[in-house]
Amino acid sequence: MSRDPFERYEAKPFFGSSHTWAFKHLESIQENSVVLDIGPGSGIAGQFLKDRGVERRCAVEIDPNTREKLAPLYERITPSVEELPQEISFDCVLLLDVLEHMANPFEFLTRLEPRLAPDALVLISVPNITHLAIRLMMAFGYFEYMERGPLDRTHLQFFSRRRFHQLLRALPQSAVIETSGTIEPLELILPRYLTDNRAFHTFSRARLQLMKLWPSLLAYQHVALLKIQKD
Repeated sequence: MSRDPFERYEAKPFFGSSHTWAFKHLESIQENSVVLDIGPGSGIAGQFLKDRGVERRCAVEIDPNTREKLAPLYERITPSVEELPQEISFDCVLLLDVLEHMANPFEFLTRLEPRLAPDALVLISVPNITHLAIRLMMAFGYFEYMERGPLDRTHLQFFSRRRFHQLLRALPQSAVIETSGTIEPLELILPRYLTDNRAFHTFSRARLQLMKLWPSLLAYQHVALLKIQKD
């Protein structure tokens, strides 16, 4: 039996992860901001915003079971952006590991842009299909879907670093503030005694620095922060 997004997509509050990267930027969000979390997964971002006193939290989630589980975290949670009141414009939009699940993410971003407030922030993360591990698999003739990660069996889109930058141009009224990458969340698969120590933390910092040197090869995910610039 397949699991819903609430169960499938675990929180990754680890050093070098997309969630930690996103939280760093969300710390500057004002309490009166309107935030839209698209594909909220287990609700980790919604909980972070709630804990920081951001009251106007909206979400888009197509799975009805997940919507029910996450309803206490959000002011509104609907199956589509179009079902949110048209008078609402968003000061911040989270697109964390969700665009790869869409049939046409480029078109989605184009349709989303009119709903964004001037100076809105957009946080995006997508998996990196050209990661070293995947290149090695393909070199030996393997391309096997998995339960999670860059080869998640529910992915409809794949992004190299170059295609990711093409995706960002689907928001023509935006300026790219930051692009970077993440490292593999080994904490999800290794026992805690191997990850909760100084040696592992040093190892993680080294991995992050290496990733920044060769993001197309070593980034687990591509991430970007954009700022809307409307007249």
